[in-house]
Amino acid sequence: MEETGVVIEEHKNTVIIKASRSSSCDSCASKKSCHGGGGEDVLIEADNFVGAHTGDHVVFSVSASSVMKAGVLIYLVPILSFIAGVVIGQVVAARLFPGYNADLVAGVSGAIFLAVAFIGLKLYNRSVERGGALRPRVMRVV
Repeated sequence: MEETGVVIEEHKNTVIIKASRSSSCDSCASKKSCHGGGGEDVLIEADNFVGAHTGDHVVFSVSASSVMKAGVLIYLVPILSFIAGVVIGQVVAARLFPGYNADLVAGVSGAIFLAVAFIGLKLYNRSVERGGALRPRVMRVV
């Protein structure tokens, strides 16, 4: 997926691009949480291997696999972790805590699994950020 924008900041190997929201943004569930809020423009950090400078109009690309991978990580991993925590809590509550309410133990274990999932995603994000695997790339200066 290729989009266009203007470089507003440059760093060592990355640039910050100000881009207008495209039609593909309209169907995205996360459009309100993008940098820039609900306005018309978004700020995007992209790898800069073409040497773009502040003020340049650029074409940048986001791979479809990166979008899908990010969606799975952001939405599916926490939900599955919570469900696993609740199920495990129900099974464990009956055996290890016979005097406690099984639903309460299941809810607490679900919340713990959810918190662990978010911590795990945060750690994974740090490692991915270093490698830049999911980051958009500047394709060319226009």
